[in-house]
Amino acid sequence: MKITVLALLVGVTAVSGCALNPSLGRLSDGQKAASYNAELGTNYLASGNLEFAQTKLQRAMIQDSNNALANNSTGKLLAALDDPAGAEKHFLKSIKIDENRAEYRNNYGIFLCDQGRPVEAISQFITASENKFYQTPEFALDNAGVCAMVSAEYDLADQHLRESIRKNPGFAPTMLHMAELKLKTGDALLADAYYSRYLGMARQTPQSLLVGIDVRRALGDSIAVDQFAQQLVSVYPQSSQARTFLASQ
Repeated sequence: MKITVLALLVGVTAVSGCALNPSLGRLSDGQKAASYNAELGTNYLASGNLEFAQTKLQRAMIQDSNNALANNSTGKLLAALDDPAGAEKHFLKSIKIDENRAEYRNNYGIFLCDQGRPVEAISQFITASENKFYQTPEFALDNAGVCAMVSAEYDLADQHLRESIRKNPGFAPTMLHMAELKLKTGDALLADAYYSRYLGMARQTPQSLLVGIDVRRALGDSIAVDQFAQQLVSVYPQSSQARTFLASQ
C-alpha cells in the first residue's frame, strides 16, 4: 500500500499562484510567464499527462528557476519518472523558496513516504497540518496516518487518522483508511463501521471496493463479497485493484 494515490488529490488542491498572488503585477515578464507555465504544468501533472507537464514545467524553470510551484511540481514529476534524487532537490528548493506553503511540505512528505522514509515524511505532514493558513489539514493528517500504517506503526496511524477526522468529520478518505487500519489490527466490526461511514460520504472506487471485499470477508458475509467483487471486476476491469482481486482467487 502506497500513499501515491492520495498525491493526486493533494495535487489538484494546489493553490493557483497567478490567481491568488497579489504581487503578480510586480513580477517581470519572465516571472509571469513562469507562473503561467508552472500552473499549466501542475494541471497536466494532476491529470496524468506527464509529457505535457514536463514541457510546461521545463519552460517555467527556464523562465524563473526560483518559481516555487514549478519546483514543487517538478519534484512530483521527477518522482513519477523514477528520479528520486532530482525530485528531492526540487521539493527542498520549493520549500526553501516558500516555507509557509503547506501543500509543498505535504507533497514532499508523500514523496518521502513512498521512498520508505516514514519518520521524515510524517514530520513534514505534521508541520503542514499545523500551518494556520492551510485550509485542508485533514489531507496532511490523513497522509501521516497512511504513512504510519504502511510502516506498521498502527497506534501512530490511529492517532493521526483520528486527528484528521477531528479536523474534518466529513473527509471520506480518512474513513476508508480507518477501515483498512482496523482490518489490520483485527477489529472487523469497527472496520465495517468506518467503511459504512465512508459509503455514506462518497461513491465507490476501485480501492474502496477492494477494502469492502476484505471487510465483508472478515465478517463472513459472502453475499456482500460477491456483490463487491462483481462490481469491481465489471466496472473497473483495468484497475490494479481488480487485478489484485483476481490474482488472489
